[in-house]
Amino acid sequence: MNFTISYLSFSGLFILLGIGLVSLGIYQRWFYPLERDKHEAAKVTGNHGRDPNLKKMLIKVICLIGLPALGFIFGHFALSSFVS
Repeated sequence: MNFTISYLSFSGLFILLGIGLVSLGIYQRWFYPLERDKHEAAKVTGNHGRDPNLKKMLIKVICLIGLPALGFIFGHFALSSFVS
C-alpha cells in the first residue's frame, strides 16, 4: 500500500468534508436540541449525567477533522477504481 498525494486524495478530502458538514448540520439541527432539553429537565432531579456539549465537541472533531483526514489518506485508493 503506497500513499500518494494526487487530485484523487483532494477529491476524497472534499467529499468526506461535505459529508461531515451535512452530518454535523443534521446533528446540530435535530439531535442536539433534544439532548440539551432532556439534560436541562433532568437537572431538576439531579440525575442529569454528562453535559451534551462534550458529545457535541466530539462530533465536531470527528466531522470536521477526522472524516476529511480519512478522505485525504484513503481518497486515492477509494477513487482510483472509478477513474481510469
